[in-house]
Order: sequence, then structure tokens, then C-alpha cells
Amino acid sequence: MKKSVNMFSLIVLVSLSGSAFAQSNFDRSALQSALSLSGAAMADFRAPAVPLPDRPIMSPGSVGLHDITWKCTQNGEVVSAFPAIYKKIYSEENSRIIKVFRVLDNKGEETRLEVYYTGGDWMQYGFVYFVTNAGQRRGVVSAYFMHDLSTPDREDGAVAPRVDPFNLEQLVGFISSGFMDTEGYVKSAFGSAAVASASI
Repeated sequence: MKKSVNMFSLIVLVSLSGSAFAQSNFDRSALQSALSLSGAAMADFRAPAVPLPDRPIMSPGSVGLHDITWKCTQNGEVVSAFPAIYKKIYSEENSRIIKVFRVLDNKGEETRLEVYYTGGDWMQYGFVYFVTNAGQRRGVVSAYFMHDLSTPDREDGAVAPRVDPFNLEQLVGFISSGFMDTEGYVKSAFGSAAVASASI
């Protein structure tokens, strides 16, 4: 019996595809009915999903930032290109990379910047580090504690940071104007909290 219903659905689908697709006022409900007889779901007649390109962001400084977080995400978690350095950073129980940027300087050289957030369950606001290979020494990755993006209340995390790390506009503005110089390097005012080889 099930075979005959499926065969009937196939015949209906073939006949619909010959006539209904040719008409400009194609009746999707007829196809829905035929598909439901065979137990199939209604297909979405759009092109299959394709990977998104890098998302360039207009930045007020001299470096170009491209949001590549989606490229670095696996099973809902952002994966670092520099995992060794995170063992050297102070972290609370809740820690994750919240953004990844491909950074292009005015000479077209490319580096990477990961925005790392950590905080305790009891904290309303946490602490932020920038992990990047854009320091003055190439081949080295450094972690920089970001005071302006972290809560000044180190005990309870009850005080908001000056710059909201979850606000993309504020974050991009800070990176491109406050953190990086015109050559695409980290400004000398920032001292690293940890250093590792970029190849690890």
C-alpha cells in the first residue's frame, strides 16, 4: 500500500513539474499536498547555502578589519589560531573568544586579532584580552590585557567597562584607532601580559 502511495506521489510530482512550473502562478499548495502524501517535507526553492565572504568593516583608523569569526567557529565554539598562549592568561571559569578579526595594514600585510573574554558566574562584567600576532616582533603572538574593555571591579565585576566589548562599533573603533597604529602594529603604550611563538 505504501509503495502505491509513493508511486502515486511521484506521478503527481512529475505531472506538476511539467505544467505548474511553466505557469507564472505556480501553486505551491498542490506540490505541498503531493509531498505530504509521500511523507516528504516541502522544499525551499532557494539556492543552497554557500560560505559567506570575509565581512569587511569600515574602521575609523588606518587598518582594515575583517570579521572572520564565522570561519573560526566549530560546533558553536570559536577556535583559536594560537591555543598555547591561552594557558598563560589568567582566566575565570567562564572564558571564550568572542570575536576574530583579520587585520590588514596600509601595506596590505595581514595579521590576526582574537578578542578573549573571561569572567566568573557572579560577575556582571568580565575581563578582556586581545591576542594577536600584530606586535612589533613578527612571528610572535602576544596577549594584551584591555583595561578599557574590562570591568575595573576585579572582585565582583559590578562596574561596566569604558568600552563595551560586545558592541561591535565600539570594539572596532577601539581596535583601529586606540590599539593599533598606522603601520598595523600594536601601539607601544600597550604592554603584553603573555607571549608565545605564533607557530605553536
